[in-house]
Amino acid sequence: MKRNLEELEQKKAVNYLRILERQGKIIAFFAPMNENIMSGSNREKAMKIENKAKAMGKRSGVSDLVIILKDKVIFAELKRSGKKLKSGKISYAGIKVSENQKRFLGDVKKSDVCSGFIAYGFNEFKEKLDRILKKGENE
Repeated sequence: MKRNLEELEQKKAVNYLRILERQGKIIAFFAPMNENIMSGSNREKAMKIENKAKAMGKRSGVSDLVIILKDKVIFAELKRSGKKLKSGKISYAGIKVSENQKRFLGDVKKSDVCSGFIAYGFNEFKEKLDRILKKGENE
């Protein structure tokens, strides 16, 4: 069920990105396919697919969405709305993330042209992205 909640949040984000793209506020966006559709049904086949994907450049920890602006690339990781961080868990800005996600976003922030953020649900995603877009308009 957890995955479905995150999927719903991401679908809302994608719909919003389509609107921004039509308005010319972003150039393009895409979602790196981090999920293996076979993972629940055929473990052997899933492992073959996963190994092939890794050989072709799939990287664990890559953010859910990549948003391309004129002068910036944004990596956005969506978590389900209301998700709470349990003590002792790995966090990034107080949000539960995998070690690979934390490392990836840290690497992204070393760039002069990339930025990244993690958001709890669509509303926070929209707020953070709108803030970035507004900041770009004022520069």
